[in-house]
Amino acid sequence: MNMKLFNKSLTMRYNTLECNIKSKSNSFYDSYLDLLEATIKYILDENNIKYDDSRTCGHLVKNEKSVKKFLLSTLKIDDYTYNKLPDYIKKCNDHKHKKEKSLSIESVVNYLKVYFNLINYYIDYIKGIKIEFNADYYEAIFGETERINNEYKDKVTLLKNELEMAYQENKLSKKDIKQYKELVALKDIELMDLEEQNIILRNQIIILQDIKINSLEGKMYRIADNLHELVDTFNDNKIVKGIIKEEHLDFGRYNHKDTINDINNQIIKTKKVVDNTNKAIEKTKNGLEIANDVIDFISALVKKK
Repeated sequence: MNMKLFNKSLTMRYNTLECNIKSKSNSFYDSYLDLLEATIKYILDENNIKYDDSRTCGHLVKNEKSVKKFLLSTLKIDDYTYNKLPDYIKKCNDHKHKKEKSLSIESVVNYLKVYFNLINYYIDYIKGIKIEFNADYYEAIFGETERINNEYKDKVTLLKNELEMAYQENKLSKKDIKQYKELVALKDIELMDLEEQNIILRNQIIILQDIKINSLEGKMYRIADNLHELVDTFNDNKIVKGIIKEEHLDFGRYNHKDTINDINNQIIKTKKVVDNTNKAIEKTKNGLEIANDVIDFISALVKKK
């Protein structure tokens, strides 16, 4: 959510809070307390409400007469929201000592509902546009970082498995081999926090996809070379030569500067030539040796693709 609060400092605090929700981190409580206290003090400062800055925010809300009067009489905060402010501040402080290791979506929704109530009372007071609280949004992003992390790790593992043989057989370019060798192992990545893991994994996916594309391009060009090797075989057989002419298939004009699309079209046309060649062979009962050569080659093409 592109949340913009009353100033950059509060917006940054909110962004930290949302990151902790996405990570299902119990640091949510620390970031919530930081955001709530900063917001309350911002509101008080903006309205020249005097308070003892040495006291906790929970004490200010509950015991300082000037603060309590402003919240209840001026902002007209409802009793539920007002009572929950010091209650959640206390619970967040208790959390620091208990070091709870779990965070539930129910807690996230309940805590944020009170925060949104507070800021909307103030927004209404300054004649602004209220910010709607959307519980569904927070339920959707809860644990998102972990889900993305699992997806990234699966993708990296899949790409590495696909490229492992080419790497072992030294079929990659020197640049790609160097990049492949320099990739940080998953077991080492997993020692980092989830946010950092996802950044590294996302970069690895980009690198591995580029290597895969380079590898496929190399295979396509090798296929093109194999197609060239069939020129004499095709042209020496009258039946196949006639079909080639009919399909407008010209092997001689393809080289390593061709686009992948050009080569792919060439392969599709070649398959059609083979199909038509087989039909011609059935009728004429000759050219069996050429047909077998073509079939063997196409089988190899299919496996490579």
